[in-house]
Amino acid sequence: MALRYYPSFRTQNNQSTTGGDYTINGQPYTGKFYLTYDGKAYSGADPLTGPNQLLTPTNQYENAPALSNKSLPAALINALVKSTPGNKTITKTPQQQSQATNLNGPTPYYPYPLQSDYDRGYIIRCFVKKINTAGYITEISQEEYANIQNGVVPYDISMYMTGQILWKLTGPLNAVRISQYDTRAGIIDTNKRLTENLNKTFLGITDFIGGDYTKWTRPS
Repeated sequence: MALRYYPSFRTQNNQSTTGGDYTINGQPYTGKFYLTYDGKAYSGADPLTGPNQLLTPTNQYENAPALSNKSLPAALINALVKSTPGNKTITKTPQQQSQATNLNGPTPYYPYPLQSDYDRGYIIRCFVKKINTAGYITEISQEEYANIQNGVVPYDISMYMTGQILWKLTGPLNAVRISQYDTRAGIIDTNKRLTENLNKTFLGITDFIGGDYTKWTRPS
């Protein structure tokens, strides 16, 4: 693909995935990728090295009318199993450690961004709700989110749909005009835009967020 140009401050370069985050041509993508200011992901460590192929988030499969492993490609299921946090040693906060498994439905979770998250500039917020309802949204941990995809939660996943938001933590609070042709996205407009995009397929998330687009952020 042709060389893409972005100002350095509008991309997050040298990210990596083991296969559970994105697909390319229907297959799990592993290796280096970079994120652009508008939330898109491309193959390669940065726009200069490429190859700059657009990656598809795995959560495009998650908002189907009925969420189950049957709706996912077999190769993607295998990749999600390998990348499930439950298969790794995880250091949890006291609140996470004290949370009991909810046999009747998802377990509510309150994110605790780490310094590494602020260094990266964002966290990924995960949500779940019952199908065809605008309300009753629950924010869940990435661990439970992955377990839902793998069908290893103690409740009927066919009753639920999931969604994710890449939540911007750092940068200017509002959009900043760098030049006549370039504007740097701000925390508020980025989180608002991504929330409203998710609301198109995950009805009610804008009400759940409640306009609090600066939560946990550190404006600079």
